[in-house]
Amino acid sequence: MKRKGKIYIPYKPLITIALVIVLLVAFSYAINRVSSGNESQQTDILDRALNKSITECYALEGSYPPDIKYLTEHYGLTYDKDDYRIDYTFIGSNIRPDYTIVVIGE
Repeated sequence: MKRKGKIYIPYKPLITIALVIVLLVAFSYAINRVSSGNESQQTDILDRALNKSITECYALEGSYPPDIKYLTEHYGLTYDKDDYRIDYTFIGSNIRPDYTIVVIGE
């Protein structure tokens, strides 16, 4: 059917709504990808900082730190305790401790 030289498309509003939905889904997906990339990068930064603090403590004192609290008080280690939990296992003063960084909220 033609109206004044234009082609009439009866589903034009539905096509517009479908395109808006597709764009919203694509935008949401992109935001989630960026967010997860930032979280991974922050975890890597915390891992490097923790490793550096442990090594520095051993180099200066001749023994490994007994716990995370010691590193935060004496070596300036800081991290967001609401976002991360560090499982720290002290094995001995001359054996490198084992640790795992856990992201809270996963």
